[in-house]
Amino acid sequence: MKNTVLIMSGLTILLAVVGLVRQGPEIIIHAAMAGGEMLIRVVPLLIAAFIFAGMVQVLVSKETINQWLGKDSGIKGIMLGGIAGALIPGGPYVFYPIAASFLLSGAEIGTVVTFVVAKNLWSLSRLPMEFALLGPRLTYIRFIVTLLFPVIVGLIANTFFQGYANKVADQIRQTQSGRKKT
Repeated sequence: MKNTVLIMSGLTILLAVVGLVRQGPEIIIHAAMAGGEMLIRVVPLLIAAFIFAGMVQVLVSKETINQWLGKDSGIKGIMLGGIAGALIPGGPYVFYPIAASFLLSGAEIGTVVTFVVAKNLWSLSRLPMEFALLGPRLTYIRFIVTLLFPVIVGLIANTFFQGYANKVADQIRQTQSGRKKT
């Protein structure tokens, strides 16, 4: 987490210097205001997403997660991961904490990969916008072409990365605690 903060801070300073040189000091004020407005809009959704992710970890037993989304769930877990990905609203700041909570609770790697890919390809909350802006024909074509992709990717992840769910969950725990792996 510390490295991420350092990298983002460095990039922010770099962009501020570029903006300062190109457009003057007022650009930094405009950028800070735009970032603040975005923060105000996103914070309620972030809070809800993190509480939801925490509730999944606390309320849903590891046995239940394993039965429905874990190693023993097979194709059922992958399909449920895909359905969950399609139904969860919001952007990455919403679904990545949920994906992390699935892993921390015992979900299999393929299920979580399917969840993330389905969120990006099948998102039902995005379909009305896509339909309105791109039209029904392109929306249908895009949806049909991508229909099996999340499931296939999940099956591939389970086949080639079997046993990685625990390793990734450990990395998530280390990132969340701010510790480096020894």
